Amino acid sequence: MYSFYLDNSRVDLWETSMFRVISLFAILIATPVTGVAETMEDLVKRDGRYYTARGNELFTGVVSGPDRGSFKEGLRHGEWTSFYENGQVKNRGRYLAGQKEGLWSGYYRSGQLFYRGAYKANQKDGSWVSYYEDDTLFYQGAYLLGKETGEWTAFNPDGSVWDYKTGVFEAGVKVSD
Repeated sequence: MYSFYLDNSRVDLWETSMFRVISLFAILIATPVTGVAETMEDLVKRDGRYYTARGNELFTGVVSGPDRGSFKEGLRHGEWTSFYENGQVKNRGRYLAGQKEGLWSGYYRSGQLFYRGAYKANQKDGSWVSYYEDDTLFYQGAYLLGKETGEWTAFNPDGSVWDYKTGVFEAGVKVSD
């Protein structure tokens, strides 16, 4: 076929190319196929981690279906999105080693924003806002390590102030109106 000379030696391109193709094929065959799961139902949860359907290997890979995202060593890791039966997004955010981390958003079945806020190590941490389905404000405030902190404002569905959740909070306890 095609050949050339390199350092006074004949090199056959066909032979060289086929060797590379066969080597790559051998590597692909030898690589175990982990990470193939269609939905969460294809996994087994044990001791807070997810395993393959046979239940003997920690799952690393991607799932689809109503809950879509990836796993690393049996823990949710990376971007995740959950959907309602009608196809609308239910919530969206990121996991880091099995814990919610960063900005998360939740939605009503209609697609209207329900809440938006941040998590740190699986606890609400930072600014949060929530709305009624008609897009009117339900509450807004901040969390620190999962507890309300600072000034909070909240409203009943009729627009009146919700006294229980309006005021200044420290470590989740209302300290003043």
